Amino acid sequence: MTTEKTNRVFVEESSAPQMRTDDAELERQLRVAPALDPAVLERLRTKCDEIEATKEKVMSDTSTGQQQIAKRDRSLSFGVVGLGQAGSRIAETFHGLGYDACAINTATQDLEFIGMPDDRKLFLPFALGGAGKELDNGRQAVEQNAELVMDKLREVFGDRNEMLLLVVSGGGGTGSGGAEAMIGLMSTLGKPVGVIYILPMETEDSLSKHNAVTTLGRLAKLASSDAIATLIVVDNAKIELLYPGLSKAEFWPAANRAIVEPLHLFNSLSAMATPYDSFDSMDFGRIFTAGDCLIYGMMEVVNYKETTAIAEAVMEHLERSLLSSDFNLKEARFGGLLVVGSKAAMSSLPAENIHYASHMISEVCDYAQLTRGVYEIPDLGDESVRIYTMFSGLGLPAARIEMLKQEAEEQMRQIREKEKTRASRMSVDYGAGNDTTAKAQEIRRLIQQNKSSFGKLTSNANKRPDIIDRRKR
Repeated sequence: MTTEKTNRVFVEESSAPQMRTDDAELERQLRVAPALDPAVLERLRTKCDEIEATKEKVMSDTSTGQQQIAKRDRSLSFGVVGLGQAGSRIAETFHGLGYDACAINTATQDLEFIGMPDDRKLFLPFALGGAGKELDNGRQAVEQNAELVMDKLREVFGDRNEMLLLVVSGGGGTGSGGAEAMIGLMSTLGKPVGVIYILPMETEDSLSKHNAVTTLGRLAKLASSDAIATLIVVDNAKIELLYPGLSKAEFWPAANRAIVEPLHLFNSLSAMATPYDSFDSMDFGRIFTAGDCLIYGMMEVVNYKETTAIAEAVMEHLERSLLSSDFNLKEARFGGLLVVGSKAAMSSLPAENIHYASHMISEVCDYAQLTRGVYEIPDLGDESVRIYTMFSGLGLPAARIEMLKQEAEEQMRQIREKEKTRASRMSVDYGAGNDTTAKAQEIRRLIQQNKSSFGKLTSNANKRPDIIDRRKR
């Protein structure tokens, strides 16, 4: 037997024929079909079907997750709670834009016409229904129904939302009175809580204005202690000036859209790609959760191609375009500027025009941290561009609060005067001018009556001997 050694591989010539014989035997044995147990095969087929079903579910879940990521069209997923009539109306507007929202009220009739599914509405049973503009009634209504409220919050929001917004009007009783208690309940869900707070119109009554100032002071304390992430102050008196001449039916939907749509636009554009300056999700989140007060607004510029047109519009109309008055913008710590227009408008808008406007806003805000973004929106016409602004880290609007206090105090003084004269309006003047004289006159009348002929007759009748008084003594 000879052995050849090449590259450390040994080949033995005599063993090769034996290996081929073994291979042939193995091939013959493999051709013989083994006897398999049908029951075992059935179990294996069932297991195979289960594995395939599991694979399909995993693929479906993965696909859904990818769709959710692709469809994320806003930076923050807000869950919105509308408390009271006005708050519920604004929550309805958020719901129409695709936000998770619910409406809570102590009056069933106020919930009836809220355009949301019934499972997104919650009635708080309290007294006769409603709060009667009494702050304490609103607080008690929320506290006494805390378990109902928490069940509804968990049902509507779950873990889907990154932040919760409470919307209340300062004039009513349910919203204003229940605001603090509701914030406490919402905070237990472990999400940051913001508040949209609406100041009353000029024509509203003294109690509404008093409630507004009182509740705003309480909310400001919560904001300064970071118990709430942001306090958005909206003034219905200011919105009334922005939309003059509208009927009652037209005004409130327009006012609610004016409150909701700019915030939605900031939230959605910051999640959208742009070939220009980007205002991204982190920029929006930082501004929106900076604490203290936050305001925003929108203005439209027609002659935007002129070098200083946008800057001049900012200087002339910035404060007028905001949804609340008398804030000191120099107190702002953060600011956001969005320039929005059609593709044609963006193509013809010189970059320096935006730079001038951005610089002027920085000066107005005493050089707060300002972030700008430029976006195309196909639905807008080519004849104008829109300027959206947002400022946070502000103090309270001191002048507006003082005005509300004075108006409320003057009207309350008139009410107190009416209370003072209430007794005199509900008494009958006998002509003497005072109660003592009236009583003296009544005594003289009785004396004269007894001395008259008829008086003597009745008096003598009472002394008749045949009349015996048998009443028990």
